[in-house]
Amino acid sequence: MENLKSEIKDYWEGEAEIYDDGIQEELNSLRADAWKNLILQNIPQKEKLHILDVGTGPGFFPVILGRAGHRVTGIDISENMILHARENVKKYRAEAELMVMDSQNLEFPDCIFDAVICRNLTWTLDFPERAYREWTRVLKPGGALLVFDACWYLWMYDQKKKKVYMENEKKIRAKYHRGIHMHADNSKDRISPEKLFMSDKQRPQWDLNCLISLGYGRVFAEPDISLLTRSAFDQELNWPTPEFMVGGIL
Repeated sequence: MENLKSEIKDYWEGEAEIYDDGIQEELNSLRADAWKNLILQNIPQKEKLHILDVGTGPGFFPVILGRAGHRVTGIDISENMILHARENVKKYRAEAELMVMDSQNLEFPDCIFDAVICRNLTWTLDFPERAYREWTRVLKPGGALLVFDACWYLWMYDQKKKKVYMENEKKIRAKYHRGIHMHADNSKDRISPEKLFMSDKQRPQWDLNCLISLGYGRVFAEPDISLLTRSAFDQELNWPTPEFMVGGIL
């Protein structure tokens, strides 16, 4: 599993530049406020929250939530992502603590965060149950966990979904002369789905079951938040793979 973790880290290091390009567009769109409101509506109400952003990438959540007056700590396994995050926090005049850290082995004491949030990371985790346990450990009683992701590879394990996905891929290539997914190095695809625990999981149901097993008093999910969180172009590209939200309150 150490080899997989190294492969995942290398993947995110290489994607930092293209991810940063994406959040620049997000930060200068109406979706920035949409994301901020979605998060704050689903976590404890408090004037100044202490929020952990796991897999912070180039710092989108630290910027939008830091500018809203909250104390945000962002972590990422990728040094390049954290470099971009620090630049963005400075550029957009926010405040945040940013550090390189393994999301499945947190270096924080118990019960210190009001909320833990995570976007577009859990699909890559080799031990997601361990990660959810760690994220729960650092939450205060009554704290909230919010996870945003998509079933990126489920189409490979379902013939009906595969047909829809491949038809959409064909349309995107004909219209835009590109595939659905663009990478910093287009000679490479994403991490091999066969190596990833979450690839064949029915989500967000899998996540709900995990949160229940961890003792969350209330769990909830929205199977498709894409209209709120994705640009029109991203919706066109990825409509067969909707973005979901899943969460729990301790």
